[in-house]
Parts: sequence; C-alpha cells; structure tokens
Amino acid sequence: MQKVKNFLAKPAHQKFGGVGKYPFLTILLLSIPAVWALFVPGYFGASDDLHIGWLFEMNRSLSLGQFPPRFVPDLSFGFGYPLFNFVFPLPFYIGEIFHRLGLSFVDSVKAIFLISVPLSMYFMYKFIKEYANEFLALAGAVLYVYTPYRATDIYVRGAIGEILAFVFPPLIAFAIAKIGKDKSAKWICLLSLGVAGLILSHDIMAYMFIPFLALFALVQWKGLLRSVYGFILGLLVSLYFWLPALVESKLMKYGTGNFDFIDHFPTLRQLVTPYFGYGASVPGPYDGMSFFMGAINVLLIVAAIVFVKKGRIVIYWALFTIAVSVFLMNFRSTSLWKIIPYLPYFQFPWRFLSLTTFTTSVLVILFDKFKFAKAIGVVIILAAIALNFTNYKPHDFLGRTDAYYLNRYIPFPVASAEYLKTQEEYLRLPAATEVRPDKISPNSGMNTTFNVSYTKETVYDYYKYYFPGWVVSVDGKQVEVYAGKPYGQVEFKVPAGEHQVEVAFRETKFRGILDIISLLSILGIVTMLVRKNK
Repeated sequence: MQKVKNFLAKPAHQKFGGVGKYPFLTILLLSIPAVWALFVPGYFGASDDLHIGWLFEMNRSLSLGQFPPRFVPDLSFGFGYPLFNFVFPLPFYIGEIFHRLGLSFVDSVKAIFLISVPLSMYFMYKFIKEYANEFLALAGAVLYVYTPYRATDIYVRGAIGEILAFVFPPLIAFAIAKIGKDKSAKWICLLSLGVAGLILSHDIMAYMFIPFLALFALVQWKGLLRSVYGFILGLLVSLYFWLPALVESKLMKYGTGNFDFIDHFPTLRQLVTPYFGYGASVPGPYDGMSFFMGAINVLLIVAAIVFVKKGRIVIYWALFTIAVSVFLMNFRSTSLWKIIPYLPYFQFPWRFLSLTTFTTSVLVILFDKFKFAKAIGVVIILAAIALNFTNYKPHDFLGRTDAYYLNRYIPFPVASAEYLKTQEEYLRLPAATEVRPDKISPNSGMNTTFNVSYTKETVYDYYKYYFPGWVVSVDGKQVEVYAGKPYGQVEFKVPAGEHQVEVAFRETKFRGILDIISLLSILGIVTMLVRKNK
C-alpha cells in the first residue's frame, strides 16, 4: 500500500517509463512520414528553388578561396552580388558539406530539409522533457513537426533558411531551462550556439524568436545572468554576419522587396479553418496557401485557456507569445508593423506561424499532472501524424536535376533563355546601379591579374558590381576604386603606359575586425567546454 501511495505522490514524468533507451531512434522513426517524399529522385515544385543556384554560388566562392563568403561571382549576368553579406549562410555551409561528400546540389538542398525534421523534433523533446513526462515530451516534439506550416515550408515554399531555423528555438529554450538548474558552463555554450545557429539560419526568424526566448529566460528567472551571457556570446559568434548585413544595408536599394506586408495578413478564420494548399499568398482571403495553425494546436490553445489556473509559468509564457503572434498576423496590427523597426522586412505577417507552431507544441506541458498524462501524450502523437502526414509531399514530383536549376539561375558561361525569363528581380541592386545588366560580364571569377597598355590615363571598367571589399593594385600600388555608370560597376584609373593590374575582393577592415571577434567567441566557447565548470 505504501508503494502505491508513493507512486501516486510522484509527478507524471516520474511515474511512467520512457520512450526507450534511445529516444533519437524513436524520433527518427516518427520522422519518416514527414521526409519520405524527399527520397524521390530530383527536385520538386517549390517556390524557392533558386536556393539550388545559391548553393552553387557558395561552392564557387569557397572554391575561389573566399572565406567567409560574401560576394558571389556569377549572379546578375556575371556582375556578381554581395549575396552572403545579406543572406543567411548556415544552410549553404551545411549544403556545401553535403555537396563535398558527393551529393548533387539538388540532393544537398533536400538533405538540409531532411535533417531539419529529426533534429528539431529531438531538441523539442529535450526541452519539454524538462517540464513533463517523456510521452508528453515526445507528443510536443511530434506536434512541432506535424503541423501544416512545417509541411508548407518544406514542400510548398522550399524555404531552406526557415526550415533549418526550426532546429534552434527548442535548443535555446532547452539550454535556458538547464541553466536554471545547473551551473555548468556547457549550458551557456549550448545557448550561445543555439542563438548563433538561429541567426545564421534565418535572420528574420531570429528577429522573431529571440525577444520571446529572452522573455522566457526572464520569467524562468533562475540563472538569468548566465542566460544573458549565453545570448551575448551567441550574438558575438554570429556578429561577422548580422552586423555587416545591418550596417551595409544602406549600400543597397533596400525597399521591402517585391511583397508588401499589407497584402498578406491572414484572417482569423484562415488560422483555424482546416485547409492545405499548394498555391500562393495573395491579397485578400483567397490564398492558395495554408495558414491553418493545426487542429491539435488549436485544441491545445483552448485547453490551456480553460485550465490556465493549473498551468505553470512556461504555459503563461507560451499563451502570451501565441496571443502576440496571432495579433501580429491580424490586419489590426498594421500600425505596429509601420513603427516597429525592420518589421516590414518580414514581408509576410503569416511568418509568425513559425512562432505559434513552436509555442502551441509547448502547451502539452499543461497535461503533465493529469491522471491520464501518458495516454494524452500517445493520443496527441497519433492524431498529429494521422491528421497531417498527407501534407508532407510536393504537389509536383518534377524530377529536375542540377542542370535545370543552374541553367535557370546561373548565367555562366552563357545566359540561357530560361535565365533571361527570371529577370533576377529578387536581387536588390547596389545603390549606385542605375540600370540592371542585360548582357554577360566579360569578367568571370573573382580575383584576377592582367596587363594593360594605354597611351594616356584611362578609366578602366571592371564589370562586377562595386561593393566595399574590391581592391585594385596597379604595378603593386593600390589605387582608388569607385562605382561607375550605368551598372554601378567597379571603376578605377590606369595611368599611361604598360602596367600590371590586380583585382581582388577581400574583407574590409570593418568586416575583418568582426571576423576576429566571432572567431575569438568560438574559441571562448571551446575553452569553456574544455575547462568545464571553471
């Protein structure tokens, strides 16, 4: 009898057995329905298939000896582009690793989609397990993957940055939870790597998530100072990317892109109405794309509101985050979108579905002290997969390989008819560019040395976009470089006579200092891990 009383007195996460000795194996098995379609040969019909071309450019930049990659050589008719000075680089670093291991560019992109599913599920499991039994933790982890928006990101949008970014919010939250219980420096390191990974995976997702994750650290309270250290260290590790992207944005013709956020507010009905589609986001309520938060997710919100008095601080935090996210997805928040710095660059208010996908999954913690917590967890797992697994496939299995996408997005060595139709309007031009190029640049690659001979001083046009980092030397002496007209190309003066000219793209002093700070921060993390608790 005493044993029974002791059993009943224990919290749910101590009463029941776990999901096995190897939870990651269980997670891999549960991930299969979400990633099975990725094993069909070739690429599928996704909105952002240009990422295959961008991965090619990452490979080209690294092969040409540029690290960290910032300016790629082939985009915009070979005039190049400061792509990775502004575009999240981590997915392409990882894609390059897969490519170096022998995968095609198409398969390397699909490999990033694939690994994001079990990794995000695993870290969500580890986070929720800090507050609930293992069955509920697994339920929240499964729900984090099996929601309509996650399927949309992979198989409709092909949004490689957002997909990878989903790995990091639960990792950050897990580290914050551990910091409150354990003074080991490894949790500060884990938090900092999570923050850096989120920023380098997708800067918009980072801007969206980090304020709410910082709030989570605040309401946790215990270990708050150590959490602050972790956030700061994560910002320093990624400093080489996000600070130039922010500061040097003024060097580009930066509007809000091709989409105005005003046209892309989902209605409240769209958020709660079951629907999955492969169309586009359009002005008005007639979108072909799904904005449904998910049936289980909506039910969890209702349950959390009903039983809110039984919730813990983490539940209150999740509900608050959901409420703010839903409000910012509603047209009534337009005034905030106009005054909050950089928020219009989100372009699509429905991006906050990323945040609701995360926080609604956290709400499973509510049931930890319920009598049938284990059974509730099992039901959520089965229901989440059963209701959503049919969404995890593309509308079209196109079977296209590298050749198609490189022909479409890379004008090298010639601009194909397919390339000419894309027009590259997604590339915001450098500030000095008056006319978008329409012919292939005669200057391929990045760094080059050549000889010239002139009878008088001559202005030389090197047909790459001018951007800080271009260095030109004439007979070993550095000369002034500036933007020419009409393309904003690199221009410099060469005196009369025969001369050797060297043109190269290098890190500026500003970026170089940030590179060093980021490198030292990484070394600091390694030092903390080696010295453990000291």
